[in-house]
Amino acid sequence: MATKSLGTTFTFNATPVGTLSAISEITCDSELIDITTLESPDGCRQFMQGVRDAGEIRLTGFHVKGEAGQLALRSAYDTGAAGTCCITFPDGVKATFPALVKSHALGAAQVDSAIAFTCVLRAVGKVVFG
Repeated sequence: MATKSLGTTFTFNATPVGTLSAISEITCDSELIDITTLESPDGCRQFMQGVRDAGEIRLTGFHVKGEAGQLALRSAYDTGAAGTCCITFPDGVKATFPALVKSHALGAAQVDSAIAFTCVLRAVGKVVFG
């Protein structure tokens, strides 16, 4: 049975980031190194795994003045310091990884709309699932 996403939480340096409406997927990917030789079997290319990369994770939510998690993300952006991110899914699965805050933004003010908060994090190490 599928797991609902409602109840998923995100922390940055153990500080919960509140009012989130979306957390993008974690995409673990790697480069491929071509190791094809003239003797490769069946005339097919051969590869080995190269550098791994967990890419970027985008947080989307609503701006709330004084929200501790949003303030922690902005502060990390200002200092350039990496922090520890943890996504906890409702079924108890966790994804923990180090990341830099690449960008953060407050959304446009529009009639009949809440002000949005967005943040893009760049993974700078291994994602540990547990």
